[in-house]
Amino acid sequence: MEIGFVGAGKMAGMLIEKVDAVDDATITGICDVNEAAALEVAEPRGASVYTDHKTLYAEEALDAVFIAIPPFAYDDQASLAAERGIDVFVEKPVALRPDQGRETLAAIEEADILTGTGYVFRYDEITDVALELLESHEISLLNGRYWSGLLASSWGNELDLSGGEIVTRTTHIYDTIRYLGGDVERVSASGTDRLRTDGIDYPDATAARLDHENGIVSTVSSGVTSPEWVAELDVLGDDVSLRLDYAAQKLTGSVAGDEIHYDFTTDRYGREVEAFLEAVRSGDQSHVRSEFADALRTLSLNWTVIDAAETGEIATVGETRRS
Repeated sequence: MEIGFVGAGKMAGMLIEKVDAVDDATITGICDVNEAAALEVAEPRGASVYTDHKTLYAEEALDAVFIAIPPFAYDDQASLAAERGIDVFVEKPVALRPDQGRETLAAIEEADILTGTGYVFRYDEITDVALELLESHEISLLNGRYWSGLLASSWGNELDLSGGEIVTRTTHIYDTIRYLGGDVERVSASGTDRLRTDGIDYPDATAARLDHENGIVSTVSSGVTSPEWVAELDVLGDDVSLRLDYAAQKLTGSVAGDEIHYDFTTDRYGREVEAFLEAVRSGDQSHVRSEFADALRTLSLNWTVIDAAETGEIATVGETRRS
């Protein structure tokens, strides 16, 4: 398989290393608006360098392309690949805003290509085991939190460039809640600037309540002033209580009176890349746990939370002022 990359930054670099480990995948082209960055990544691999994704698609006979760029940089990178019949992996978020994502999705569906996205918590082994343990138990409540420090990139401090902390980070928790508990119908949320964090134009902390279509209720908190990384999800159900700790990669709790304790060292990014490339190799989308359309629903949920926190009103998912 011949693979291209749009983006040569930190996130792209991590994905590139995982593609390198796949025997029948060869990276033949690297594209970045920063030519020096593209060259640094491409040269050790003998790949060609591009500063325009249109030229990359025209010059390389790609089986698949990975798109890993900042949210504000999204344009037609995925839709043009789709028009050329190139399967596409898009790092999360899959667009800056849902309306942009819906335009891309239309091109993807028209071309009937395979897609993958960067929701890596779906590929953790603690998620696998939790799904197995919950298979015969009803869930009533999910309680998630993603606490961290400020984003390292300056664009991450501006809501209109990144979607803020919720779209760039806590989105992983919102996505995993959807994965375990199903789609969300309504949202209420509150945000605070109590700590007056310098440099960001969005709340330093947000708390949200989610009403799922199936009757489950969830809560999610996020913040950018934590001295440590916290990424956890609690699950409460019929004779079951679990905690999925994605920072420590631990699963603890109890099921039907039995104590649960699992420790894993999961190469979540490797599993994610391998799943997408297996889909490309086999032509079978089912290998991927988060395809573009599903990831777009998570993005829509994220912006609904942002909107609800700003207005203080209950919001229906997808019906926001920032579509």
